Amino acid sequence: MDEKNEIIIEEKEDKKSLKVIISGNKGVGKSSIKSIIFNSVEPKDTLNFASNDEIQETHINYINNIYIDVLELSSNPDEIKQYFSTKKEYIFSNVDIFIFISDVKNQKNDDLKYFEE
Repeated sequence: MDEKNEIIIEEKEDKKSLKVIISGNKGVGKSSIKSIIFNSVEPKDTLNFASNDEIQETHINYINNIYIDVLELSSNPDEIKQYFSTKKEYIFSNVDIFIFISDVKNQKNDDLKYFEE
């Protein structure tokens, strides 16, 4: 093989990570969906999950040096206000994926108004 066409694969020690935020109204299944997708929990085993009143962080070693950092945001109104004041930089910097979960049967989607800006 010609030297110009030679492919060299180098192992890199730096870690690559994706930052995922999951948000939505209270009781829509944020924790359940996160557990099913990232922890292979059976859906039936998530029926009795409690509501979260603060940010839940999960760090997942996905493949080799690829990590997924999942922040599940609380739907507590006091916490939401802090997301856009004191915790804004921590939560919203370098976000790769933002997932907003909504219950289509719920006529009132209060949480979404905070994220419209």
